[in-house]
Amino acid sequence: MWGVQVIGLGMMFVPVDIIGRVVNDITAWEFGRFWIYAVLVVANEVLRFGIGFARALLNVRACGRAEWDMQVKLYDALQRMGLSYHDRESSGQLISRMIMDMRFVGSFFRTVIFTMMEAGIIFLVGMGYLFYKSWVLALWSLLMLPVAGWLIFRFATTARLRFYDVRQQYGDLTNVLSENIAGVQVVRGFAREDDQTRRFEGQVESLIDKLLSAMRVVAWNAPLYAAFITVGLAVTLFIGGNMVLGRPMDKQLLGMVISFFFALRIITMRLSWLGRGVSHAQRAIASADRIFELLDERPEIRDKPDAETLREGPGRVVFENVSFGYSGDSTVLTDVDLTVEPGQMVALVGRTGSGKSTLVSLLPRFYDVTRGRVVIDGQDVRDVTMNSLRSSIGLVFQDSFLFSRSVAENIAYANPDADMQQIIRTAEAARAHDFVQNLPSGYDTVIGERGVTLSGGQRQRLTIARALMKDPRILILDDSTSSVDPTTEREIHEAMMHLAKYRTPFVIAHRLSTVRRADLIVVLEDGHIAEMGSHDELMEQGGLYRTICDLQFGLAGGPAAIRDDTEMLAADEEEVEEETFADEEPID
Repeated sequence: MWGVQVIGLGMMFVPVDIIGRVVNDITAWEFGRFWIYAVLVVANEVLRFGIGFARALLNVRACGRAEWDMQVKLYDALQRMGLSYHDRESSGQLISRMIMDMRFVGSFFRTVIFTMMEAGIIFLVGMGYLFYKSWVLALWSLLMLPVAGWLIFRFATTARLRFYDVRQQYGDLTNVLSENIAGVQVVRGFAREDDQTRRFEGQVESLIDKLLSAMRVVAWNAPLYAAFITVGLAVTLFIGGNMVLGRPMDKQLLGMVISFFFALRIITMRLSWLGRGVSHAQRAIASADRIFELLDERPEIRDKPDAETLREGPGRVVFENVSFGYSGDSTVLTDVDLTVEPGQMVALVGRTGSGKSTLVSLLPRFYDVTRGRVVIDGQDVRDVTMNSLRSSIGLVFQDSFLFSRSVAENIAYANPDADMQQIIRTAEAARAHDFVQNLPSGYDTVIGERGVTLSGGQRQRLTIARALMKDPRILILDDSTSSVDPTTEREIHEAMMHLAKYRTPFVIAHRLSTVRRADLIVVLEDGHIAEMGSHDELMEQGGLYRTICDLQFGLAGGPAAIRDDTEMLAADEEEVEEETFADEEPID
């Protein structure tokens, strides 16, 4: 590749040398070689065109691969970052790095880097030609080069810092935009469109200010650089002219000076491209700095070098003296000791902020414990590969996130190799089959971004089906159905209870029937386990659990609400006991 580049660019000086020879022949009144010069010029241009075409293909192939590799590495790094990283970074900044920063870096690879490379090759080849023609003029032509080089890189340092601020502001602007799109219903509901527009306008004005600050540096660079280059050309032309005038009888000197000047002009033109290229490079470097900040970030949660695969087991879970905090200054969980036997259903109860969601987030290693350990079937979760660990855990969260794909693809997300028959059986088990059949294209219906075309209850049933398709040994269920109607609530509850069969389920409980069904109720308060036991045992104790039951489960209708929920529990139990699912068997 480098040989093709050097030959192709070096051929630019062939016509220049021929022009000098033509001038010398005219001066000597020798016209017999003109047709040879004409043929050489045409042949040179034809050959240079072919080599230029090959250079372009090689450049596109090389830069395209480099850009693609970096894009994939960046996306892969983003996928592997722990949740703590995503807690710190805004989605707008991440999107800006993936799109805007990669666009500038990609443009650098596609155009700027090869323009600068060509300028460097032409400078080296051209200077060799100049020294061959006249070492005296060549030395004079280099007079202004150190000053021009210092000027380029002096401005480059300042420009890079300014453009880094511009890229950061792009991220802030993208964050405002993505928030507004995601929260459009809230914005409309509170009639805050004008306020959001003013906020966006403020971010745009800030971006313009920072962009103008960066461009002022670039604007000074190009004219000053051109001025120094022009001075160098003028000095060379003056000295060369004096050489010709001082030796009027030398018939070869005029052609040499003309060839020298044209060659020097080619070099300075390409060096001016180099100056502009350095300016563009600073924008790309500012973007690359932000990209490499992400690539250099080591995931806090990662596999050990000697990590093992999580062995097959029944799903016994032990929390041994577990403490955890999201930052060094705060503790969310303190000295949690909990043993859950295989198939034992655990309901986590507590006020908001008591640590329920945090506790179950330690199971799939969304976060690592600060002290103590979490053990599944005799293996510390930090000693096994995350892939095998998370493949053994099913998740159904309150936020029923779905992808903008078909219903079938969303259900089969945990098992892409599942056939349609498996998908339908799983949807039936999750009480989703009936409503899916009524969709415009059934299981092929594309449900829109985040499942926006479905109701809350429909989305939750699809997430239950997705978890059921995974066939995990451990389940984490957020039994939150407060936003759905009673009929849908009952259907979701039945689906969740079926999902919990033959597995070890952890349920963040918001419903009395779920709590009463649990084998073990764990009451959390301020990150501690305040109480543990069955529903009846804890009610008899009259402690925190009873207080929560009275407030959380009985607030809407007092004893009548509890009685109604208990009646629903009895009905649920009868239906679940009567149902059998041929496709499901206990996990050994």
